[in-house]
Amino acid sequence: MGRGRRHRRQRRDGNSELLADTWRDRISELLADTRRDRISELPADILDKILVLLTTVEAARLAVLSTHWRNVWLNLTELDFGHDFFCHIRKKYDHDEKENIDICTSMSFYVINKVLMQHNGVIRKFAFNFPFSTAKEFSYRSFGFDQWLPFVTQNGVEEIDISVSDEGEYKLPKCIFSCLTLRSLRLNGISVEPLNAHCTLPNLTSLCFESINFDGGDLLPNVPMLDSLSFVLCETESEINITAQKLSSLAITSIFVRQLSVNLGLESVRTLELDCTSLEDFVDRLTGSGLQQQPPTLNVEHLMLSNNYGDVDDDISEDISDAFIHLLRICPKLCQLDIDLEFSPVACNCFFDPERRHFKEFHAVTQRHKLLQTLNLNSFRGAYTETLFIMVLLDSFLALEKVVITPARSMAVCYEDAEYEYFDFETHKLELLDFHCASTKAKIIFSSKNP
Repeated sequence: MGRGRRHRRQRRDGNSELLADTWRDRISELLADTRRDRISELPADILDKILVLLTTVEAARLAVLSTHWRNVWLNLTELDFGHDFFCHIRKKYDHDEKENIDICTSMSFYVINKVLMQHNGVIRKFAFNFPFSTAKEFSYRSFGFDQWLPFVTQNGVEEIDISVSDEGEYKLPKCIFSCLTLRSLRLNGISVEPLNAHCTLPNLTSLCFESINFDGGDLLPNVPMLDSLSFVLCETESEINITAQKLSSLAITSIFVRQLSVNLGLESVRTLELDCTSLEDFVDRLTGSGLQQQPPTLNVEHLMLSNNYGDVDDDISEDISDAFIHLLRICPKLCQLDIDLEFSPVACNCFFDPERRHFKEFHAVTQRHKLLQTLNLNSFRGAYTETLFIMVLLDSFLALEKVVITPARSMAVCYEDAEYEYFDFETHKLELLDFHCASTKAKIIFSSKNP
């Protein structure tokens, strides 16, 4: 009897110890699970996608968490040294003393050098947007800037974005124009030297030049896959010769088009953006010898027009109005027309001349636009000339279905404008909403969002 009780007690004690060991192991697993860094266990490509969502400064801070995160930082595929990066350096070293700007610049370049020297693997994107003006004696080359671009072009870079505030002070290394992996290139504020005719960027699809000084001679790259090309505020005394037969989007603002080569392959362009500076010259270039010749027909479906000209005299305004009408004539496939209403005073100067020659010609041309269904009108301030210009458009295009009018970012009217212009946003808005359009399907919408 006593022996049976003793065996039962031993079994109960054994079961209790087994149960205790089981729970102890389970609790240890739970504690270990709570201490585990699950994010660090994600695949490297997922970690990289997480880091590229952060600024460069934020991504660098994660590198101090562990050796694992440090390795992820050193393999980051997108290096963006933009406004946030330089402002962080300036905040750390400047202390509101203007004379320290070159110290901040030196420290910024030192950090970038160090990051590139320690980097491993592929760099898909390299962005350098330098926001400060430097002293005349400052030299980009003294900080190894010329070594950065050869380095990234040899590491599989697909996107390069370079912007400097000292326009034309830095000459771009030619290695960029021989990079086989490059798909997107944006250059701002630098000088580009002539290239030889054999220079080819086989995979480039997007190319943007802003405030570029083409330093004499012809630019001769062959870009067979180029889809989008932009010129903004560029300077050149020679032809810009670019071979791009698959180009579908072309933007030219504040540059004289006479320097653009016809090798652009305009027959493939579906989206075209021009301003008053380039509009007349663009049409003139197409005709070969002036507006009287019959220009070739374009396949443009989306046309965007703006005005960076400022105030223009009557002679220039008449030339621009002629070019505007000719451009509509040679774009019979137009489906969407976007106009910045800063452009409207230029056109209105001639649309309402005593003889109404431009108005009659414009009306005759627009009657043939059977595909134009969308009209976007931006920067509406309620000016009388803007309202008249919009009414002319609404009374001319027969196939319109959607008209979106977007107010200007700032509704402030300067004293000079108020002297010769009548502004009344609400009154003119009601007049436009009640206007009887040529198209019975047209719906006028006033957008609350600024462009």
